Amino acid sequence: MVKCTRALLYLTNMRIRPRFKLWFVGEDEEYVFGLGTMRLLAEIDRLGSVSAAARELEMSYRYALERITIVEKRLSRPLVDRTRGGKDGGGAKLTAFGYELLADYRGMEGSLNQLTKWYVDLSD
Repeated sequence: MVKCTRALLYLTNMRIRPRFKLWFVGEDEEYVFGLGTMRLLAEIDRLGSVSAAARELEMSYRYALERITIVEKRLSRPLVDRTRGGKDGGGAKLTAFGYELLADYRGMEGSLNQLTKWYVDLSD
């Protein structure tokens, strides 16, 4: 529970609202993943393709693939199963770990949003 100080009440009277940016870092404080990677995973899940997800998010395929590869390397776990194109077509789907990571991130993001809502409700 957040204790309301005069400063906090002053900010709420000014209609100033908190915003959060959630990202994860390793023990060495090196960036591992955040909202951009989670949006990419969500779009891969929805569209079944890294290239389609990249287009949807207005990023290059190369950049999207690089982000996935970097995060997989830093976590030492695969996030996306990719199948190369060809006569049967290619595609991508999240691994079980990729789904768990996406769900956990969304859960934490939801908790932060609840905290923000509580703060806003306090000021009304």
